[in-house]
Amino acid sequence: MMHGIRLSSSTRSHRLAVLVTTALAVAGCRVNAGDDDHDGSGSEPASAGSGGSGAAGGGDATGSCGGPEGDGGAGDGLAPTHNGIISIQDVSILGAPQAGHGLTVQVLFTAAKPPRYEEMPGQIAGCKAWVYDVQDDPPPPLTDQGVVTISGLKGGSVDCHFQGNGYVCPTHRGAGQASVTAGQMGTASYVVHDAEFSEADVGRYLRVGGAATGGNNGAFPIVAVTSSEAVVVANPGAAEESFAADYLVLAGAGPVPGNMNDPIESGDEVTVGIEPGGGMAFEFPDAGPIVAGEAFQLDDASRAVLGAVPLDGTPMTLGCGGEGGSCGAAQGTLVRFTSTDGSVDGAPPSAMPPPVGKQVEVQCITLGGDGSITVPAEVMKLLQEAHQASPITRIRTAFMREGVASATNPGPGPRNTTYVVAGHGIVGFTSP
Repeated sequence: MMHGIRLSSSTRSHRLAVLVTTALAVAGCRVNAGDDDHDGSGSEPASAGSGGSGAAGGGDATGSCGGPEGDGGAGDGLAPTHNGIISIQDVSILGAPQAGHGLTVQVLFTAAKPPRYEEMPGQIAGCKAWVYDVQDDPPPPLTDQGVVTISGLKGGSVDCHFQGNGYVCPTHRGAGQASVTAGQMGTASYVVHDAEFSEADVGRYLRVGGAATGGNNGAFPIVAVTSSEAVVVANPGAAEESFAADYLVLAGAGPVPGNMNDPIESGDEVTVGIEPGGGMAFEFPDAGPIVAGEAFQLDDASRAVLGAVPLDGTPMTLGCGGEGGSCGAAQGTLVRFTSTDGSVDGAPPSAMPPPVGKQVEVQCITLGGDGSITVPAEVMKLLQEAHQASPITRIRTAFMREGVASATNPGPGPRNTTYVVAGHGIVGFTSP
């Protein structure tokens, strides 16, 4: 049953518009609230999660989810110059079941920057926190480091390329005469001559350009494929039109309303490789196969906190093992959050506009354990101090159950390390 298209009023149509925007904001690390150019996965929608629904959307949205410090100081080779983290998740949004869920891929390569706080120095485990001053000490930008290939996914292997402000993962692209027909309650049919759509595209995004009607251009969740040349998407702004279109189908771009398929099933094993390019800071052997973390349910206490992160400096615990929760099998548990003090006036509840003063980014990982993570007071006080210096307007928090692997460049060059996590996650947004 596709809940995302079973809407029966103009009010619900408006809600779908909000949900689509929410989905576009889930995948990256920061989002520009005014950006409607979705690039897919990488820098926060346009996107960790963060870029176009996932990745970096167009405009001036930036993503700087500081990756963990590598272990490059050990053995032969130079000290690390860059950090890498590749996150492959089936993501849903706290409190928005209508937004669905879907594959969200983030590829984050940044210049190495020591954290302000590090609970377990030099290790992937523990909590790390970065505090940025936008004017004097801004977050490092995402960089192009070549083509990243992800294999072992249910829908087949994907190649992710740096585009604009972050990485996107196109599965196919083309051009042809197109027509748009608005459907019921926020859906629309896109027919593209000589396209090659397939059932595997359900749960991906269709990015379209070339229309004279602005609402027909953009990136839209694919909720159904009706033929090799026709798809149904969630696009409340669509209007009837025929035009010469260029199009792109994107994997890993974030949640899709009504998505009935889990893109990462129990027992799936993911492998990640790189074809070096761009800045040439990474040249690592394939990471994996990684047994992806299974689906889970947050416990009741954590559901209350995920969307209401405290700013009083007290420790914060998130988990799936308490009352009301359930933890599927996973190698580790990960929590990431990022703050912004940019204006959210009139923006959707998931928008993460670029910071204007202070920003805090946190990553905590526990390997094994009971499915819970406690963010220590030292980290929460950094968030409190940033809020006092420049009031935080929104916090994006992700709780994930993961398979984890790492890959390090061989010597004699810099021992840059990339960490890969794969599994399931849920994202919450706090508006203090």
